[in-house]
Amino acid sequence: MEPRIIEKEALLIAGVAGGGDETGKAWDAYMKLEKISPLKNKTGEEGYEIRLYPGEGPGEVHVGVSVKDAGIPAEYKAFFLPASLYAEFEIYPSKGYDSSNAEINNWLSENAEVYKQSRIIDKNYAVEVYDDRYKGEKDPESVVGILIPITRTDTYNMPGITAEQTAEMGRRIEEFTGAEVRAKVMTGGDEAGASPDPVKRALWFKDALERLDALIDRETREQIMHACGCHCQGVFSKEMEDARDRRRFHKTEEEFLKHELQPPHGAGVRFERDGDIIYNYYAPRQYGMRCYCYLIGGLPDGVNASPTHCQCSRAWQQKYWEGALGRPVRVELGETAISSGTEECKFIIHLR
Repeated sequence: MEPRIIEKEALLIAGVAGGGDETGKAWDAYMKLEKISPLKNKTGEEGYEIRLYPGEGPGEVHVGVSVKDAGIPAEYKAFFLPASLYAEFEIYPSKGYDSSNAEINNWLSENAEVYKQSRIIDKNYAVEVYDDRYKGEKDPESVVGILIPITRTDTYNMPGITAEQTAEMGRRIEEFTGAEVRAKVMTGGDEAGASPDPVKRALWFKDALERLDALIDRETREQIMHACGCHCQGVFSKEMEDARDRRRFHKTEEEFLKHELQPPHGAGVRFERDGDIIYNYYAPRQYGMRCYCYLIGGLPDGVNASPTHCQCSRAWQQKYWEGALGRPVRVELGETAISSGTEECKFIIHLR
């Protein structure tokens, strides 16, 4: 079985949610709801069934149709599907929905060096599409499209990523202070940045930050790391682009923020809000890291690093929220896991 590799834009699915072993009940509930309170902003008649797979148990299912925006009756649940590359497999319901599972898994295994499965909220997922190919459960010509979200594995070439991050830091140091300071701070950086060993990278970066602190004034250090954070956001822009897509489904910024700050989020991520201030917390240890940054995430327990690095993370946060909201915000650094040994990092986003 050979799938089509396709790209799809972000979708907002309005419908009903349920347990992964109660798909029929979810569809029945959706059909009844459509009769009582029909959706007025559907983009088409295709049905979508989104299945989320946890490590154990039946998981979750969300069924429904694509809508133009989040202006839906309160009885409906909205589920955001991010823009993605997909492998689309065609299955025949008359043979059983599980009849092609082995072939799909074989293809994913055989192509693991080229593609890896994408995830939502730390879960694998798949999307069943019921369009004009679907002619009922028993018709032998009836087809359901199975979309498996994938990402090219070369996107995750870690030594290549960290080597570029290290080089960018060197470029920014030279831009703001000159080649001589760059040479002193970045000594050993080419080897460490390209190392596959996260501990080696982190310890080198910790020492480089100490040299940076000793040689450069605070304002210039913050400018350097801010520039690095903006560059990193440009490289890893998928999260911001997904947030921007989610924003466009909401008529107002307030409606978007209300939805955006509600759980569930990824592991170790939580939000609090106080008026025009959002407190964004991260717990990188949930992923076995001291920081989400690949350069310093491998820092050993008991070893702390300069908070200068966190100005890079602050800039990343600023570009994320500005991209999502489409306007300027101000981000303040609160607590940092790598400089104080706390469990969480804290960023303060000032909306006004």
